[in-house]
Amino acid sequence: MRYLARLFFFVVTLLFFSAEQMSAQVPLPQRNTSKDQSAQPQRQVNEQLARSFYNNKEYDKAAELYNQLYLQHNYYHYFSQYIECLLFLENYEEAEKSLKSFIKRDNTTNKWKAQINLAYVYQKNGETEKADKYLKKMIGDLPEDRNVFSQVANTLRSKDFDEYAIILYDRGSAISSMNYKFYMEKALAYQSMMNFEKATENYLLQLETEPDDYEIIKSRLSFMIRYDMDGSVTDVMRIALLKKSQERPEDVLIAELLVWFALQMKDYEMALNQEIAIDRRMNDREYDIIYLARIARDNEQYDVAITAYDYLIKKSKEGAYYPEAVVGLTEVQYVKSEIDGNSDYDFYSGFEKRIENECLELGINDKTVPILIIRAEILAFKLDDNEKAITLLNDALTLNLSKLNKAKLKMKLADIYLFKEEVWEATLLYSQIDKSMKEEPIGHEARFKNAQLRYYIGEFDWALSVLNILKSATSKLIANDAMTLSLVISDNLEYDTIALQRLAKADFYIYQKRYEIANQMLDSINIYNPNEVSMPYLLMRKAQIAVENQEYNLADSLYKRVYQGYADSYMADDALMKDAVLLERFLDNKDEAMECYAKIIDEYTASVYVAQARNAYRRLRDLQLTIYN
Repeated sequence: MRYLARLFFFVVTLLFFSAEQMSAQVPLPQRNTSKDQSAQPQRQVNEQLARSFYNNKEYDKAAELYNQLYLQHNYYHYFSQYIECLLFLENYEEAEKSLKSFIKRDNTTNKWKAQINLAYVYQKNGETEKADKYLKKMIGDLPEDRNVFSQVANTLRSKDFDEYAIILYDRGSAISSMNYKFYMEKALAYQSMMNFEKATENYLLQLETEPDDYEIIKSRLSFMIRYDMDGSVTDVMRIALLKKSQERPEDVLIAELLVWFALQMKDYEMALNQEIAIDRRMNDREYDIIYLARIARDNEQYDVAITAYDYLIKKSKEGAYYPEAVVGLTEVQYVKSEIDGNSDYDFYSGFEKRIENECLELGINDKTVPILIIRAEILAFKLDDNEKAITLLNDALTLNLSKLNKAKLKMKLADIYLFKEEVWEATLLYSQIDKSMKEEPIGHEARFKNAQLRYYIGEFDWALSVLNILKSATSKLIANDAMTLSLVISDNLEYDTIALQRLAKADFYIYQKRYEIANQMLDSINIYNPNEVSMPYLLMRKAQIAVENQEYNLADSLYKRVYQGYADSYMADDALMKDAVLLERFLDNKDEAMECYAKIIDEYTASVYVAQARNAYRRLRDLQLTIYN
């Protein structure tokens, strides 16, 4: 298997770097004399015929024709093809004899090609020691000329004599008059030999001597990562880069290369540490740190994002990215508190005061609208101060803000009105957003929330007509939520409208965080209206309540009842995803979480969660490999 892997890697590498091998190609024949020109048509016929025999593996006929062509035209390509045919025929004796005769009488650069071919014949014939001595002697006898070294090394590599090409490069590196280290060439040869440690080492040495080659080296390393079959390449590369960065802490290019590598590996913590180190030396990496914080946040690496934003805030209030860092830190910390299930009143009270101070410092504008919305949400849903939240949002709507931000403010205002059971105020605001942002994602979200509102109050036909349109929304999550609610309504309308009315009321109670009465409503369905249609949805809602109440083992058992007992239900993939997250974050059962992610990938291929599950599965798998190693 290792041999096959090496062969695959070698072939792909040669294809990828074919442009660099141009110097190894045989030169085109010189212009023919007038006498040769008259023979040209026959020569072409013989060439085509020889090539045809060769391609059809009729090597005896091809050998005879190539030999004739060489004797007539003295062109090395014909001789080389003749030797190739002899090797396929395993006629090593004739190949050796012909090559020795050629070497004795030739003094051009073709002599070295023939010598390498002769060593290749020895190797093919099992005479490896003879080939070794012959090649080493040839390398020692070469004139001290960089072009000669490059040409001979390329020919050696074309015959898979990479180790001898490296010997040649090492000899050249030691010749002071040549003044060239062959780091790039050695790296490629080592890469072909699958010696990734030496390959990386030489690429980094090349970067030290030729900083302008940064992008080329990055491209080469990227190629190695792309064809990493078992993770061994990235392990070697990580160690080499960390070692080099410790040896040369002042080398910014090495640090930048380590940042790039860390991002390829999705190791955002390492990338951030390097960016901060560079910024402390150069004082010009604030944008890169902000960019990293965004990526980390999008990939749910909240602690890394928090560290990045916090660094910029503490660095300087005068920095160009200070406002964005303040907003970003607040957003990430709020999201993290929600994910962690934090319900502490004092925590949110302090958080709300902090946002108030941030808004006073930075002003209310398009950049600070996100934290203003968070403040309103905390007031209404965490601190039970709806009126203050409504006043805050209405005041902001009078300011000169973008159309999108005004729509976001209205959306949160509508959510709060719905929470207060002021249904018609909420539906009016949702409709306004839908009308003004009709083709935008926020317009689709408003339309969905309006349909959901109608579902809460029992207007099922109205809700269903809107949801059926939203099933083709551009946002996958909106389309998926619309599809789910549409199926809940349509299936229960046909089967049991009383159960549907109770489900809708339970959902509204859950939205209002009235979990005890919501549970009672769900239990009433289980007692009086149990059916196969409503049960998966009922179990999902009871699991949601259990999570909100931090009863995580109960939630886990409820999710399992959905995807084990109702595997064909449209709720099964949702239950698997939610249980996977629960197992990973709250029950510290990463192995079982991986099983859930894998089940989504394998059994629910059309699910909207497949990409998220795949990323989570890889993240946990890589974490396990790191721990075991």
